[in-house]
Amino acid sequence: MKAEAASCETCRTTPMRSHPHPMKPTGRSLKPTLTRLGTSVAAAVFCLIVTSPGSMQALGQTTSPQDGVETDVMRAPEDGGPRRWSAAAGGTLNLYDGPSVDATIVDVVADGTVLSNRGCEQGDDQIWCTVQPLSGGAPRFAAAASLVPARGPDGLVPMGPDDSRRRARKRDFDERGEIRCAQERGQALGTCGVAIARSGGGDATVVVTFPNGFARNLYFVHGEFISANATMSGVGTDTDWRTDGGLHMIRVDDQRYELLETLIIGD
Repeated sequence: MKAEAASCETCRTTPMRSHPHPMKPTGRSLKPTLTRLGTSVAAAVFCLIVTSPGSMQALGQTTSPQDGVETDVMRAPEDGGPRRWSAAAGGTLNLYDGPSVDATIVDVVADGTVLSNRGCEQGDDQIWCTVQPLSGGAPRFAAAASLVPARGPDGLVPMGPDDSRRRARKRDFDERGEIRCAQERGQALGTCGVAIARSGGGDATVVVTFPNGFARNLYFVHGEFISANATMSGVGTDTDWRTDGGLHMIRVDDQRYELLETLIIGD
């Protein structure tokens, strides 16, 4: 595969817009960095521009089995690989129930669709990657040549596992403040304390604490609300979510939350 080095400008974070909102910062604010993600080396790898259409911006060597050279397959996030892929098949991408073009096509997604990376393997004909929708679901297989590492809404390509949940359990937060919230159905919106642990690429764990001490974790992947933790009030999967002008409006069981997208991805 022919590739040439790109300017490091392509690996810098894209500035995000601010948005007025009654959020009152009350603690420290630490922006996510490539160092925290463990990508000081991997970032240089992704500063590549692949010159052939539809080729994959790959991690490591990507010589083909036909060349007689062993392929260095792409890694799963737990091994330092990208957390997500973006479909780049030149139109639509077929997802199979096995790592082969002879397997059954079980889904077709448009270019630009972001899929979770569950690791890649060398097949008989090419490299295949196991992928999933961001919200989970049955694993599917996609040809690696039709995938590129996905950039998050903060402009970063997140590498390695999302550590925001672990950091939240340790109370290692990037920012604290207040958001609008309601704990009971029909209750007017009030104020809750909020603490955010970010992991880059739009991944974050948000801990919301109501005035009575009840706390709930909200989980975000690629800047999208995915689920909440289970509590006595519910298992955290009965949810509604939408965005309006940069504001996340979320319902989990009977609770409601409003928080800015800049809280999730950082300023």
